[in-house]
Parts: sequence; structure tokens; C-alpha cells
Amino acid sequence: MPETDELKKAYYTGNSMHGMFVQGDILLLTSIPYRMLECGDIVACFDNSPFYVHRIIRKTPECAVTMGDNNARPDPAELTPQSDFMLVTAYIPLNSPGRVLPVERGARGMTRFRRQQRLVRGRMAAERLFRLFRVLGVLRLPAHGKTRFRDGTVQWSFMGIPVAARPPDGKTTYLHWSKRLFFRIPTHTP
Repeated sequence: MPETDELKKAYYTGNSMHGMFVQGDILLLTSIPYRMLECGDIVACFDNSPFYVHRIIRKTPECAVTMGDNNARPDPAELTPQSDFMLVTAYIPLNSPGRVLPVERGARGMTRFRRQQRLVRGRMAAERLFRLFRVLGVLRLPAHGKTRFRDGTVQWSFMGIPVAARPPDGKTTYLHWSKRLFFRIPTHTP
């Protein structure tokens, strides 16, 4: 990529584009006219402070809708030809500081966005299912086996398999997220 006076660098922070960037990656930005933007391009928008980096998911001649790859909803503010923005053309990964990696634009960028959105929707569905299991907690199996340790921690098990532990401060910690779905722990420790 040629070095020009319009090329700028910025550090990525946040979680909205996780999967594409990680915190600390160096983004290489370049100025581009609004008319040359395509769906799938990643832009850094400077209209609000702090600036944000999101992907264009819909574009008309008057405005464009942006959204982070890990977000569930598009941004409320639209990108317009008058907006202060720059195109993310490449990035330098935090874990490989000597490499400059290109950013996929257009159709390839949209393919990556759709793949990431499927993961987001799956995660949201799993959270809804988890909330349902918590509401229907009476259907979970009770963990009966109880072991008390010297420091006051109590550990519950089901048929010899550890399920959860509760230290003296009273906050129950399940040993794996799936165990919370299938097992019920007594609320009071006798």
C-alpha cells in the first residue's frame, strides 16, 4: 500500500468489531469520497467522540447504515456524504507487529459480516434458552452430594461429578456454563 499524505493510523479499541480486529490493532485509514464506498467496507466515523469503527451494511446515494460485526442492531446515526469518516484499508495485528493485513471490502466484507452475525444470533439464542432454563429452574436436577472444605467452601456434586462451589462469601460458581442449565444448587447451606 503506498504511503500518502492522506494515510492515517489509529488504534482499535472496543468489542463491536471483535473477530475482525482485537484491541490494540493499528488501523490504516485513508480518505475516500462517499460515492466510492460499498456495502461491506469498514469505516472509521469521527462525527462523534470517541470515534467508532463499523461496517457499512446498506448504502444509498444519500446515506449509509453502519453496524459493528458483533452488534445486534445497526447504528442509530447514519453516515452521509457530509460525515467525517475514513476507510479502513488495512491493519497491523497486535500479535504480529511486522505484518500489514488488507481489509476485505465490498462483497467479501459482507460475507464476513454475515458469518459473524450468525455467531451473534446463535449466542443470543443460547442466552434466551439459558434464561428460559433459569425461569424453569424446577426442571433442573438437584445436586445432592456436598463436600465442605477447611476454608468454608462448599462444593456440590451429582453422582460424584462436581457441579458448583460456594465460598464463604455466598456467591455460587458453576464449574462449567452447561452445568447451570441442568443442575440446581440449594439456596441455603446448612
